[in-house]
Amino acid sequence: MTNMKKFLAKLLIFFAIFTLIDIVLGSTLLFCAEHAKGGDTSRQNYIINETTDNILVFGSSRAIKHYNAQMISDSMSTECYNCGYHGMGIIFNYGQIQLVKRRYKPNIIIYDILPSYDLLPDDNQRYLRWLKPYYCSEVKEIFESVDKNQKYKMMSRLYRCNSLFMHFILDYIHPVKRMGVRGFQPEDGEMDTMKIVKKKVNQDKEGIMFDSLKVSYFNKLANDLPQTAIVFVVSPVWYGMDTIEIAPKRKICLERNIPLVDFSNNPKYVGNNVYFKDGAHLNARGADEFTKDLIHVLKKRKIIEL
Repeated sequence: MTNMKKFLAKLLIFFAIFTLIDIVLGSTLLFCAEHAKGGDTSRQNYIINETTDNILVFGSSRAIKHYNAQMISDSMSTECYNCGYHGMGIIFNYGQIQLVKRRYKPNIIIYDILPSYDLLPDDNQRYLRWLKPYYCSEVKEIFESVDKNQKYKMMSRLYRCNSLFMHFILDYIHPVKRMGVRGFQPEDGEMDTMKIVKKKVNQDKEGIMFDSLKVSYFNKLANDLPQTAIVFVVSPVWYGMDTIEIAPKRKICLERNIPLVDFSNNPKYVGNNVYFKDGAHLNARGADEFTKDLIHVLKKRKIIEL
């Protein structure tokens, strides 16, 4: 019995020490995140806690690099901010929009679609990464829809900083990444076709699989913002794109009368090296040209009117 008491005492001490480390170190990292002086962390804080712009752009790295928010602001005579983030899809972006909605509802959301992050199956845990520091009731459902055990994991402050602690520390002490102009971060230079990896072609056209969770969040996005005009856009791709990859999104847009603007196979851009940094991303020249063309389409088709 004495040995059992000693074991339990040691176990309690271990958990007490672990809890103390979690609280102290986790709180320190979250403090650094909240008070970041620049970089991705500060940019995320600004989007979630400070933006009040009428037009917001969401999507992956193709959003952050393709949409010149200043050009949109000037042309639409209202403020626009680019909220895109590298490697993030609808699960993250839906959560980000829910966090913005706590403060205000933008008039227009432009969402750049990339099938691999927005519609096709992959590891959905990755999309929670930048939502963890902002975990609250508005995004709780998202975490549990990806992994029902997330509600227990999120009890740990260190877990909320998992894989981001270096971002938080560097962005608090000495930020090395720029926030961009109104969130827009263009790429310089032209692409080197010698470095292009041949794109895989989907041979099984009928058997292509889509992620039901991702598709459900596109439906939720359409339902949750009745006072916000939503425009879905597929920005240019050097390779072009098999449009079957966006079939679920096209169906949702048709059913709900939501505009879908598809530049993926636009001959002006497909295979045109001067507009691209690599096969998936426009360079600064291409981004400005695409933004100009998108604004022209939106105005001509009267898709969005302020």
